Amino acid sequence: MKRLHLLFGVLMLAPTTVPPATAADPIDVGSRRELLVDDYLIDSMTKVELKVHEPVRREISMTFDKPWEGCGGGYVTVFQDGDKYRMYYHAWQVPGNGSPYPVHPLVIAYAESSDGIQWTRPNLGLFAFGGSKDNNIVLADIKGTECHDLSPFVDKNPKATPEGKYKAVGFAPYFKPSGLWAFQSPDGVHWTAMQDGPVYTQGAFDTQNIAYWSEREGRYVMYYRVFVDGVRHIERAVSDDFLHWTREGLLDFGNGGPTIGEQFYVNQIKPYYRAEHILIGFPARYVDRGLTPSTYELPEPEFRKQRFAASPRYGTAVTDSVLITSRDGKTFRRSDDVFLRPGLRTRYNWSYGDNYIAWHVVETAPTDDDTPRELSLYATEAYFTQNFSRLRRYTLRIDGFVSAHAKHDQGELVTKPLVFQGKRLSVNFAASAAGFAKIELRDADGKPIPGFTEADADVLCGDSLDRTASWKGNRDVSSLAGKPIRMRLVLSEADVYSWKFD
Repeated sequence: MKRLHLLFGVLMLAPTTVPPATAADPIDVGSRRELLVDDYLIDSMTKVELKVHEPVRREISMTFDKPWEGCGGGYVTVFQDGDKYRMYYHAWQVPGNGSPYPVHPLVIAYAESSDGIQWTRPNLGLFAFGGSKDNNIVLADIKGTECHDLSPFVDKNPKATPEGKYKAVGFAPYFKPSGLWAFQSPDGVHWTAMQDGPVYTQGAFDTQNIAYWSEREGRYVMYYRVFVDGVRHIERAVSDDFLHWTREGLLDFGNGGPTIGEQFYVNQIKPYYRAEHILIGFPARYVDRGLTPSTYELPEPEFRKQRFAASPRYGTAVTDSVLITSRDGKTFRRSDDVFLRPGLRTRYNWSYGDNYIAWHVVETAPTDDDTPRELSLYATEAYFTQNFSRLRRYTLRIDGFVSAHAKHDQGELVTKPLVFQGKRLSVNFAASAAGFAKIELRDADGKPIPGFTEADADVLCGDSLDRTASWKGNRDVSSLAGKPIRMRLVLSEADVYSWKFD
């Protein structure tokens, strides 16, 4: 696979290892939703680019300032579970950060929300801290040693038992041998180890390690951190029972993986909930230029000097997050531009540990009065700042990671041959007041299909998460279901984020 080249936020495509479709070998998309995050379904583009969209900065969701929390709050997991949103994070006052605040052992804490916006810490009464159990700690140690991280998920394995409805892996760094332990819970709050010892030891796990049940693969998948020639990278392992894991090796980024001067610190890979055949991840990108003339021009120079005195990289390293996607879980594409940049802020910013995006996105109601539902992401900030850190919410439109984007000059995108099932074609798109999108359907050889030509296509204008395409008022495409077709998108000042036959 050749790397994706991205210039000024626009994703430029290069050939992939996916064999090209032919009229005799169309891609079966069924009735699944397709996101325009890659070129897998694209045959050609003219004056159209794949554009990566940055999240919009919103309010502070949590300030990790309780006695058992501190400047090292992070490695956050967020997911929706029925009518409840759950959050897990490691709570820690980081040693050696130069602050005068006392260090305490790392613990795993829990918060919950009814809307994904306002969060509360339930008083769980499970573990003592400072002589009191009045806290939200869900895991304090593993056999007398710290649990470095815990990233729970709802186990959708049909064979999962009630006591294992929720599962997670967590790193016990000081247990010998050190490695990842497997945990389970019947309620997401009370956690027990699934065996007395680590289930996996082949990695460098002092980061957020994640695992989940892959419905597409019919097995558990785990992504974790390793070092390659001193550089942080991501590996994958698989399991049928969550206890016995097979190492599959490094993720394949072609030549688009971490480059000189940057490293991937976490991975945050998960199937996107509206298109589970597509994996989306948000690796934190770790960059350390050393001490430069700009180092103390960054926000909070006095704190930076304190951190530098404790450990040079604590004062010089910075982090942001990039976007990666995959259709097979092994071969990934990455944006060469940033997905979440540190931004124009004067404090709580531009530090190693900032801008780590939580695992993973969730859908939430809008805080604006007339906006549709949207995606919420959560990212750390104020890492290494005094005795607290923070978690900020960001938003994207639903499916809004990447779009097929055209400027004023009319452009077009033509797909490879496809086979679909359904009666209508739904499009998630946005246009300017003068912009538009039109959709022409062609046969596999590229000839416009009578009744579905560009001349027949009704102009799509406006901004919608779910607009049904039509041709002279006809919305019914069922006559073409099961037959090889190509889609031709004609765009001007417009973005198409996703589409779906249903």
